[in-house]
This record gives sequence, C-alpha cells and structure tokens, in this order.
Amino acid sequence: MQEKRGMFDKIWGAMEPTSQEPTRQAPMMEMSTSAFVVGEKIQIHGELTGEGDIHLMGKFHGTIDLVGTVVIGESAQVEADIAATNISVGGHVKGNLIASGRVDLLPTGSVTGNVKTGSIAAAEGASLHGEIEINRRQIQGQMERDRIGPV
Repeated sequence: MQEKRGMFDKIWGAMEPTSQEPTRQAPMMEMSTSAFVVGEKIQIHGELTGEGDIHLMGKFHGTIDLVGTVVIGESAQVEADIAATNISVGGHVKGNLIASGRVDLLPTGSVTGNVKTGSIAAAEGASLHGEIEINRRQIQGQMERDRIGPV
C-alpha cells in the first residue's frame, strides 16, 4: 500500500501548479454526515428549530433557530433570520445571521442583512450588504438572549 501511495504522490506532485503564488482555499464548514438536506426543487415556508445540521439547496422563507450548522448551498434562495452555531453561505440569503461559532461566506454567497458572530470569513467573490458585529467573548451568552424564537 505504501508503494502505491508513493506513486500517487509522484503523479499528483507532477500535476501541481509550477507558480510560486499561493492558492487561496475557499472557507469550508464541516458538516456531520447526518445533516438534513433540502433539495433544489423544494420550497419551505415556516419555522425551523432544534438541534442538528441542515443543508439548504432549495428555497426557504421563515426563521431558522438551530444548535448546529446551517449550510446555504449555491442554488439556495433563503429569506430568513438564521440563528445557529455555524453558518456557511454559498447561495443568497436575505435576513440577519447570528452564529455563536462562525460564519463563512463562500465565493458564490451573498447576504443582505446584519451578521453577529464570533468569527467570520469571506471568500473572494462573496458579498455582504449589512453590518457585521464580531465579538468572540460575548457572542456565546448574547446568542441565548438574541435567539429568534422561544427555545
């Protein structure tokens, strides 16, 4: 097995770019393998609360209040206030974001609304129209006070 690994390293090493300019990696949020997925052709209107991860690829209108990770896929159209542990935006969101962990804006992501988080990363190409409040120390306690709905 080690011999094959060395062979793959040689092949992949030969395919690497020769320029000395570092390549930028888009921020990526890790999700559990048991995430709930909303497909591209699905539309949801309402309130989503609970614990767990969700990957939205379709349309969502309402509120999201989760202890977990919310991933907004590239094709997603979301009109919602979102409170979660982590939020990753690759599609379009119109609403406020509150994350006790971090917010990642991917190259295809756009947010129209305010962001309150402990950490934020925005890839080249992402857009944000609103205010950003970053406060790592206070966000945990503040998140509980700022929840969108009853817990």
